[in-house]
Amino acid sequence: MKANKFEFPNSFTALPINFQKSFYKPQPETIVDDQIITIENFFSEEVCNDLIKAVEKSPAINLETTPLIKSREYAARFNDRCSTTDFDATKSLWSYLQQVLLNDVGYEDEDLDSIKETFKNAIFLNPQLRMYRYRKGHHFGKHYDESVVCPLEESSNPPKGRTKWTLLIYLTGGDEFVGGGTIFHPDYRGVKPLNIHPTKGMALLHKHGDDCLKHEAEIVHKGEKWVLRSDVVYKK
Repeated sequence: MKANKFEFPNSFTALPINFQKSFYKPQPETIVDDQIITIENFFSEEVCNDLIKAVEKSPAINLETTPLIKSREYAARFNDRCSTTDFDATKSLWSYLQQVLLNDVGYEDEDLDSIKETFKNAIFLNPQLRMYRYRKGHHFGKHYDESVVCPLEESSNPPKGRTKWTLLIYLTGGDEFVGGGTIFHPDYRGVKPLNIHPTKGMALLHKHGDDCLKHEAEIVHKGEKWVLRSDVVYKK
């Protein structure tokens, strides 16, 4: 065991196994074609709470407050954040996400078929897992998520892939915080912004890189918003 390594809770690492055992299977739903997908109850309340507690108690994790910087080059960002690179934990999360996205429901569904087609060639997740905490007054201004190249395994010269979709998993939601929605701004005149206020445990996938919609994290007026972030990786 490596010293000072963040330990993900058992409920998190057991996600792929528990998916097979569970009668309930979370199902993805397209919100905007080829842009935004949500998965309700992707994490159970237990997994969400265990992750938050693990971060708060771990000596290996330090939640740092991002300084509020306003400039033409950077969106205003003010929240607490930390990250850890963990290939084993990423494998567990990726295996679980694959099962959810590619699950055979046993009947025809055009939306689910389209989602399967989109993610059938995905190969991994970004092993840099990030945790965000938004308290009262915290927010992230309008911005685009960039595509990045990341390693696919832990080695001196690992194969690499490129990210194409952002994965956000909301560890708090509903009435646990006021404000704090994820707001998307379509690049079409006359189309109103889409404000998604998550339920606890909901996952949200949105396309990034050249195809990214401008979006923001709405200011939190009350409570705490916790988010686990990764990215879906494809071959370069």
